[in-house]
Amino acid sequence: MDMTPPLKHTLTSLNLIYFALIIVMVGFATFVYAQIASGEETPEHNAELETLLQYIVLAVVPAGMGIGYIAFKAALKGITPDMSLAEKLQRYQSAVIIRGAGFEMPGMLASAAAFITGNIYFLLFTAVVVVLFLLFRPTLNAVTNDLQLTATERAELESNHPFTRR
Repeated sequence: MDMTPPLKHTLTSLNLIYFALIIVMVGFATFVYAQIASGEETPEHNAELETLLQYIVLAVVPAGMGIGYIAFKAALKGITPDMSLAEKLQRYQSAVIIRGAGFEMPGMLASAAAFITGNIYFLLFTAVVVVLFLLFRPTLNAVTNDLQLTATERAELESNHPFTRR
């Protein structure tokens, strides 16, 4: 069974957007690391600000990821079995982007905190977020499980598209 062009477009868009979120976060973290590692003069050390940012990052990382995951699950509830595969994938794409935003926000905040304070250890939070981003990427098995696809729908996803690598 051939995939319709909108289905291929949705799958390609989903992957481009998802990995763009990761690339932006990693790019900014790399820039921050290079700035800190270069030994350039940083603003005067402010211990109170650094402590405040530590608490904020420690709170925002699990909260942002939790909110993103809860919003993702809520968006999945709006996808019903009677929808077409293309419609399911469009809604799934929105749900994945919402979850990705919930994950990206804490990672970017940790990188910003590292940039502001010059404390490279904040980048560890960004690294953890990137690893989780990669673990939660939309693979064929993830899409099938999340959308509770039928065998026919899964076969349609598997046919003719590199997205479906396990």
